[in-house]
Amino acid sequence: MAPSGTQGIEREQRIRFRALSLEDMPRMMAWLSDPDVSPWYGEGELTIANLTSKYRGPVESTEPTRPFIVTIDGTDSGYIQAYVIDDYPDYARQMELPPGAVGTDLFLGDPAIRGQGWGVPVLRAFHRRIVFGEMAATLAVVAPSPGNARAIHVYEGAGFRWLKTVSIVAAEPDNTGDEYVMTMAAAELAIGRLDAESVHPCVSFRLGAAKDADS
Repeated sequence: MAPSGTQGIEREQRIRFRALSLEDMPRMMAWLSDPDVSPWYGEGELTIANLTSKYRGPVESTEPTRPFIVTIDGTDSGYIQAYVIDDYPDYARQMELPPGAVGTDLFLGDPAIRGQGWGVPVLRAFHRRIVFGEMAATLAVVAPSPGNARAIHVYEGAGFRWLKTVSIVAAEPDNTGDEYVMTMAAAELAIGRLDAESVHPCVSFRLGAAKDADS
């Protein structure tokens, strides 16, 4: 069961977000190869060379997506990214969201923390510090698969609510499909529930959906 109240805030304080680097690719490859993670992410061939090619743009800031490694108590534990949806015009056109909306994708890569109630605190800490903090988002957005009930439950625990379901057509087949669009305003972050009972290792439909939609 996920933490609640004061315990949830205490967990947030144990979480940090450091910028992804190309030196993280071996760890990313191991995480993305995990059978609990791989079905949700269309990253192509899981090799260091391929992942380096895919992540070089965000790492070197030549693409607008901001990539981070999630650390818990100083241990690398997962991946999270944020992007201004309007920076990807084709995806933005299909999503039809207000200007300034910021999307988030993540997965918990460390098997030891899965099912331990970390998904909600990670989401809330990231949105408090990065999405509504540094990025000054007008609206936070996540878009899991409509069939991913466990992920949706975790998002609800963090304060997200369903807005609509959108059928996305992207350049890459892995990034084409229905997205269960959920949103949260900054005020809703302050009152979001911390009662998610389980944490799916992949609380997002597919890594880089917005990033690839315009490529």
